[in-house]
Amino acid sequence: MKTFFFAVVLSVLVIALIVTVLIKQEQQSMYRLKDVCIRLMQKFDSWQMMR
Repeated sequence: MKTFFFAVVLSVLVIALIVTVLIKQEQQSMYRLKDVCIRLMQKFDSWQMMR
């Protein structure tokens, strides 16, 4: 019974760790996407100024 309990606790911890890593990667990709959008907006603004 104890080994089953430890196995369940260990699997829950591993799943939580995997979810945390996936969320961090997703946040980093969102930051990159936001940076690209900001750069595109800046280029568009400078192009508007030149007209």
